[in-house]
Amino acid sequence: MSTMDEIEEESRLAAEKMVMNMMQRPGQLEKVEQYKKRITHKKASIEAQLKSAVQGKLDGVRVGLKQLEECLDDVQQISAKMDELEELLKGVPPLVASLQAVREEDSRHSQYVTAMDSLKHIFTVPESVAKTKQWIGEGKLLHAHQCLSDLENSRDDLLYELHRLPNQSSHDKIMLKAYFEDVEMVSNLLEKQIKLILARTLNTVRKEPTVIVTALRIIEREEKRDQMALQQQDQSGFMPPGRPKNWRTKAFEVLECAVAQRVEGTRVDEREDNKLWLIRYLELTRQLILEDLRVVKTLCVPCFPPHYDIVNKYVNMYHTCLSSSLQDIVQNGLEGNEYVTLLSWILNTYPGTELMGSPEVDVDVSTLPPLLSEETMQKLQDEYLQKMESNYMEWMEKTLESERAEWAGERSPDVEPHTRAFHTHAPVIIFQMIDQNLQVTETISKDITFKALLLSIDQVTRFGNMYREGVIQFKNAHFADRSRVAYFTHHMITIVNNSEQMVRLAQQTQARRWPPARHHPPAERSFERLLATFQSLRDEAAQFLLEEAFLDLEEHFDDLFTSKWLTSSIPVDTICVTLEDYFQDYNHLREKNFEYVINEAQNLVYKKYITAMLSKKITFKTVEEAQQAATKIVKEANQIRSFFRRIASNAEGINVDWPFEVISVLAEVSISKI
Repeated sequence: MSTMDEIEEESRLAAEKMVMNMMQRPGQLEKVEQYKKRITHKKASIEAQLKSAVQGKLDGVRVGLKQLEECLDDVQQISAKMDELEELLKGVPPLVASLQAVREEDSRHSQYVTAMDSLKHIFTVPESVAKTKQWIGEGKLLHAHQCLSDLENSRDDLLYELHRLPNQSSHDKIMLKAYFEDVEMVSNLLEKQIKLILARTLNTVRKEPTVIVTALRIIEREEKRDQMALQQQDQSGFMPPGRPKNWRTKAFEVLECAVAQRVEGTRVDEREDNKLWLIRYLELTRQLILEDLRVVKTLCVPCFPPHYDIVNKYVNMYHTCLSSSLQDIVQNGLEGNEYVTLLSWILNTYPGTELMGSPEVDVDVSTLPPLLSEETMQKLQDEYLQKMESNYMEWMEKTLESERAEWAGERSPDVEPHTRAFHTHAPVIIFQMIDQNLQVTETISKDITFKALLLSIDQVTRFGNMYREGVIQFKNAHFADRSRVAYFTHHMITIVNNSEQMVRLAQQTQARRWPPARHHPPAERSFERLLATFQSLRDEAAQFLLEEAFLDLEEHFDDLFTSKWLTSSIPVDTICVTLEDYFQDYNHLREKNFEYVINEAQNLVYKKYITAMLSKKITFKTVEEAQQAATKIVKEANQIRSFFRRIASNAEGINVDWPFEVISVLAEVSISKI
């Protein structure tokens, strides 16, 4: 009651508040009647809704009570029936014992029915076997298989009935198996015929695809019977003879064997018969695989059941057989360019558009295992690079021997027509050999090309060191007896030119062959060593040239600043004439080398001249003698400078003034001290 009073009080207060809000202005009093009507209508509507809701709830309660009443009646009826059923079940055990004879009679009747159904097959086994053989021979495989299935069903049913008997007779089983012995023989004959068909799948599917379809239908039927036999074994422990046949598994074994034979069949030559045997084998294999996979994709797919996934199966079979064949080839050993042929074929041809990447085949080889393992591929690359290194060493040693033979010969070196420079063909041939090797490795991969480039750089550096040792031996032998080698100067000029050409060709090779944006500090240091080796050899050989010339000038430099020198111009005249004679040969240097020799020659001349000037071999007693000597020094400095200007007239970047200006200054200083 208190709650109702509270609700009523809240309602009254809310109504007062609403009336106060509606009557705030005088003009609203005229609408009092309208407000009353509106509120009256609203009240009636709410009351109607309440009545409807209460009525709906009452109806629901009424229906629920009725359903509960019906359920109660049903439960009572079920309870009564359960009581009756329990009373009836009490009489079942005695009934079972009394019907045992009926059960035994039923079992015998079932066996008789099965025997009657099988009699027609049992009595006609020899005839059915003969007919099945005939149909197999005539190629009517579906008829043959149907007849075989009937024979197997009869045999299996009889054996199953024997299996079910409580007291199984081994004699009966042996007798039945012996009687149906020809059935298994016919099954093997049909299996052999199907294998023969499948072995020729890629040829047969072009002409008679129905033959392939028939064989596959028989295989699938046998697969279903295998599954049924396995289920029966799980349930009863009985397994028919010869089951499971696993013809589908055997079918794939036959297909794989046929693929292996086709791949091996492309190897028609051996190394002893044909040096290009590997190229021919790989090309025939490529053509075979490409054509066979095209046939599989276009003709076999409609014939084989989808779950065979025949395209991927064939791809994997060819891949596996090819991998095995290539492994055999690698194990037997490769020679020469066979490494390049095999590596290039595996890395480029096989996955490329010429084979697996062809639009007709379109196989992503990245989903397959590698043809050869990474270890084998790395071993092949290492062996190839080792053989390349061995070839470099052998060839460069022969080249050095050839160069040495020319040095000891009685013939002047060859002259380049356009430069008149002495040269040999060794630098060009060396870098042609390198370029050819790099062109070959580019057919394999960029990685092995870079490795081959680094190997080539190291081998050329090694050749440079051997070349230097040979040059030093050549120089020492000549200086020990200068009458032995008639063309020492010419050959040393050739060595200078060759060394400079090696540097130039190496730089060209780097510009052409070095991978863009490839930063490899050890490789860069190797290349710098190569350039430094031949640049140093060029400079050293140029020094040997000048060493020979200045050996002839030594006595004339010794005559400088002696009493003989004061009254004679012969020493300097002889020096200039001798140098000019040598420079007639030095004209066969290439321009850059010629400039280097001129610079080195004038440096040696002014150093030896100044050394002689400061050696105090002569003492001037009077100022006049000193002035005369100074005048002579300036004159000889100008004479030597004129000589070098003349021989360097066509050379750029040579300053022939400053060394001899030093001599003139020293002469003036000497005079001023007297």
